Amino acid sequence: MRHVKSLSHRLGLGVGLPALLALGGLLAGWALAIGAGPALHNRMLPWILGRGLGLGAYLDLTLLVLLGLWFRHPWRLRRPVLHPAVQIRAHALLAVACGALVLGHVLAMIADSYARVGWVGALLPGDSGYRTFAVALGTLSLYLGAVIGLSARLAGRLTGRLWLPVHRLALAAFALGWAHSVLTGSDVGALRPMFAVTGAAVALLAASRVLATAAAPDEGRRGADEIGGVA
Repeated sequence: MRHVKSLSHRLGLGVGLPALLALGGLLAGWALAIGAGPALHNRMLPWILGRGLGLGAYLDLTLLVLLGLWFRHPWRLRRPVLHPAVQIRAHALLAVACGALVLGHVLAMIADSYARVGWVGALLPGDSGYRTFAVALGTLSLYLGAVIGLSARLAGRLTGRLWLPVHRLALAAFALGWAHSVLTGSDVGALRPMFAVTGAAVALLAASRVLATAAAPDEGRRGADEIGGVA
């Protein structure tokens, strides 16, 4: 009974934390828009809202990738944080939250007349009227993330184990999202420490996982089997 209660508590944390993070991202974007909008005569509201939601999506993506890297990290066997089922649930909810934040970000930028992104610019890389290259990186990250999410959703059914090599492209999606976030915002100077810390955290965890897996390949494969079994 005590084990059941403990598992239920951990499942609650796995559901509640991503939900709170998603809500926090939405509220941050809304507060930023409401607080700064009057000073800018409201014409910049879509831009500010889009930027706020975009930053929320970036932070969500950072947590999503860090948790994904930890899934197959040999160190997790010595330092267990959550039950594998809880980790899978948290990972899935973070992915859903990230998708919602990205959708809000894209819609806000399309609605913004200042950015001149438009529907075509948002969906077709290289056709944006605003910082064409930077926006194209974001579009590519969006499409790559969608492919990764779809392959994981179909894991064990239509795609078999094909989802795993596709899932490894998450680092590329993060790198594209990181570059997009850094290159598109006029406020990047104030946010440089945040981008430096989050980028370094993902890079260091990814590098440590590669080195640790090379030293203990069986533990890395065991992680893949655990994830596949839970999924």
